[in-house]
Amino acid sequence: MRILHISTSDTRGGAARGSYWLHQALCEAGVDSLMLVGRKYSDDERVIPLNGVTARVRERVRDSLDQLPLRGYRKTDESFWTVGWVPRGLGRSVTDLRPDLVHLHWMGGGFMPISALSSLPGPLVWTLRDMWAFTGGCHYTGGCTGYRTECGRCPQLGSSRENDLSRVMLRHKGKAWADLNLWLVPISNWLADCAKRSRLFADVPSRVIPNGVDTRRFWPIPAAEARAAWGLAPDKRYILFGAVGALSDERKGFGQLVEAADILAAACWTSRAEMLVFGDLAPNLSPPLGLKTRFLGPINDDERLAQLYAAADVMVVPSLQEAFGKTLIEAMACGTPVVAFASGGPVDIVTHRENGYLARPFEVADLAHGIAWCLESPGRTEELGRRARRRVEEDFDMSVVVRHYHDLYSSILARAA
Repeated sequence: MRILHISTSDTRGGAARGSYWLHQALCEAGVDSLMLVGRKYSDDERVIPLNGVTARVRERVRDSLDQLPLRGYRKTDESFWTVGWVPRGLGRSVTDLRPDLVHLHWMGGGFMPISALSSLPGPLVWTLRDMWAFTGGCHYTGGCTGYRTECGRCPQLGSSRENDLSRVMLRHKGKAWADLNLWLVPISNWLADCAKRSRLFADVPSRVIPNGVDTRRFWPIPAAEARAAWGLAPDKRYILFGAVGALSDERKGFGQLVEAADILAAACWTSRAEMLVFGDLAPNLSPPLGLKTRFLGPINDDERLAQLYAAADVMVVPSLQEAFGKTLIEAMACGTPVVAFASGGPVDIVTHRENGYLARPFEVADLAHGIAWCLESPGRTEELGRRARRRVEEDFDMSVVVRHYHDLYSSILARAA
């Protein structure tokens, strides 16, 4: 069984890391797995960059070209957009690698034009990591349901026209993908429900398989050791938050986190708790938080990231729309309970008051209450963390996820035989 994964990148970004970890785990399980990517950052010889050594430069150019049609609109920052119009010949590159099955992952940034899918040898499996595959171009709809009909009058484009870019591109997808031998793998039940309600994928077969995490890489490091590695005080309570584009992307819920921190400060947590923030959020750009905050910058090393998760008492993921939430299972694998809103992907991961806290959507006061509830008793925090680790081992360990994918591949290939 030879599986070819196609992804924008191999290790940069959450979606890319998820696809690369799956590829690695399949290789460990004895599956002949390859990756074809636009941007290669690993030294894995089984990851093949399109366009060779010039791949990264060419992909940046493609990304810029893909955004050109948006210049005629008043695009908001509510969601990243991919148009998917820049031509690319992929059929020959894929066919030369002789896969039994092609597995698509994240295709944003103009990497994969809509028209290219029909040139790929089937069958195709597509892991849905956001909503782009069935919308007119946005990766998250922000609550808009236009994708269920025809799109048009797109709020993210600031458009009042029925036949705008969103409708044109949704129709283009419908025509280009009408005859694909396609299986969908949404990473959460919420995303599966969205796909099933969409105009494009209502009748396409699908199976929910969550993201996975390597529990050997993310594990419960002793708190004292983890805090020493980051220079943190042993007697403080630490609240962790991490995101890319936290200020530019309202969906990340940073505004709600700021409000929750103010509520915690008013409840006398200022002397007991501190915020830890990792990602691209700079302290000079962030609005003031009610609690003392340390900005740690981007963390691209899994060992350091695991130490940080283990050093924290609670991880907060206040996303307003989240397909899954890979940071949730990474934190939980390290024995750290998670607080999130009871919406989208986190509902599949966190069991309320058993291994974390699910706040009522999107009530900031309840989010703050959940954080305080996880922190107020050290014994409770430890028990939540133990249960969180157990949940990840049972349902989200990469060995479990690989078994689900292997079963899916085998059933699809048996049908095609």
